[in-house]
Amino acid sequence: MLDKSIQKETISFAQEIVRVNSPSWHEEGVAVLVEQKMLALGYDSVQIDSFGNVIGIRIGKHPGPVVLFDGHMDVVPATNYDEWTYDPFSGVIKDGKIWGRGATDMKGPLAAVIMAVGYIPAQEIHGTLIVSASVGEEVYEGAGLALVLSEVSPDFVVICEPNDCCISVGQKGRAGLWIEVSGKPAHSSQPHLGENAIYKSVEVIKRLRDMPMPSDDQLGKGIIELVDGISSPYPSLATVPASFRMRYDRRLMPGETVESVLGSIKSALKDLTDWQVGVSEVKIKTYTGKTIEALDFHPGWVIESTSPWIKRAQAGLLESGINAELTIAHYCTNGSQSAGVNNIPTMIFGPSSILLAHIIDEYIEISDLLRGVEGYLGLARSLGDQKN
Repeated sequence: MLDKSIQKETISFAQEIVRVNSPSWHEEGVAVLVEQKMLALGYDSVQIDSFGNVIGIRIGKHPGPVVLFDGHMDVVPATNYDEWTYDPFSGVIKDGKIWGRGATDMKGPLAAVIMAVGYIPAQEIHGTLIVSASVGEEVYEGAGLALVLSEVSPDFVVICEPNDCCISVGQKGRAGLWIEVSGKPAHSSQPHLGENAIYKSVEVIKRLRDMPMPSDDQLGKGIIELVDGISSPYPSLATVPASFRMRYDRRLMPGETVESVLGSIKSALKDLTDWQVGVSEVKIKTYTGKTIEALDFHPGWVIESTSPWIKRAQAGLLESGINAELTIAHYCTNGSQSAGVNNIPTMIFGPSSILLAHIIDEYIEISDLLRGVEGYLGLARSLGDQKN
């Protein structure tokens, strides 16, 4: 069992950061609190980088690898305030739960890992433990973490997303695609003089729905899903649409690239005319004023369940009383950057359920929060000890 003082401090810290509304790219309020907590816990060094990520480092008394634990500070907006039982930024405790936006996704797990890594004695650490409180994950997975990885060069990464304290050994990736179909404008009273771009899009939509998707034995099948579309001109009262631009969410398998994804679409539509396809470009300004420009493409990844890293993780969790099931995450995380782009062995582990993320009346069970601290303590002890 955790010491009562650690339990109390963890709960209080989780409440404190839940009370700060920190939408993507406006995480500075949480960053200040995280920096203060890391310093108070005695991290060997704490810094805020140019993107606004907070990086805390613990140096062990024994040689070993660099292990990075990552949790993001941003939250999705809290909408429909009148439907929330409690103020979404109250952090109130009721019925054994901390209520509020981000309690599960992922300020609770973030508080748990910061406390665990801060409390573990240096003589129990092999190598170096690093905690990154990263920016912008809810909008662009990996945008913040990419800079952290370049700065600290970890040997292994634990993504602290909520997954019921399981070990997730992989996830599908994600790509934001656009497809634009061109027509010919005309007055809608004389539509035969034009070409309605929306009508021309119907066959494109059908082809993409019927397009075969790649698959993986563990991750299942890839997905392509139409999520919105807008005609031009818009709004229009009496003009045949000259173009129709659609956005697709494409869920990716390991090994897929920008070229292979676009190539499959071009092949499916090769005998049609008047269309273009591409990967959406994202332009972001962090709360520090730094601008990030990148393609909205986040690879899928899998780590072998027989990896020594996973075996050490299982052993450490078991010593903490957690018999962690091996699972696959069905959502995209910063692991797309660490594993999918940087090819760094990665796993996901975090308290609470992803089913509580982004919902009205989000909460985290206090028992789950404290279980997360126990789990992170087990991982902090075991992952660096390569003799096990």
